[in-house]
Amino acid sequence: MLKKVDLKYTNRLINHGPLVIVSAENADKRTFTPIAWNMPVEHSPALIALTIAKENFVNTLIKKSKEFCVNIPSIDYLDLVLKLGSVSGKEIDKIREYKLKVKKCKKINCHYWTEAIATIECKLIKTVGISEVDIFIGEALYCSANENFKNDCWSADKLQTVHHLGNLNFVTLKKIKRN
Repeated sequence: MLKKVDLKYTNRLINHGPLVIVSAENADKRTFTPIAWNMPVEHSPALIALTIAKENFVNTLIKKSKEFCVNIPSIDYLDLVLKLGSVSGKEIDKIREYKLKVKKCKKINCHYWTEAIATIECKLIKTVGISEVDIFIGEALYCSANENFKNDCWSADKLQTVHHLGNLNFVTLKKIKRN
């Protein structure tokens, strides 16, 4: 179960560089797409950036709706991440095809994936087009995380996010050294 996270800690949900699943919708169209290129941008207001190919269906939906949700998966869902990244939401209904459990977001007109370990609901504030990609900068309006995000930070010994190395190579955090 996800609990609310103070917006001033938005950056801590993704600053360790995990792959995320971005959801967006417009009218009767919606999709969930893995995105490896993402980062925190600012603390206050809490801003994050996503780099998404212009040809990607989620890109179109973000441009139309002016909002998106970042869903952070655990390594337990790597097979699902691969499936979601292998087809376009323009061609199939990924929610139905992969039996995704989703719920309505709290602050935006979108759905989040209930199996995510954290979510960040964003309104789009700027789009920067570069060559064949768009950089979307979103302001976090609502964040939530599971029980492994406590004391305003991830519990390092329990965090098992997905990190994309390129091609079909992925890793997760295995051993943590603390000061």
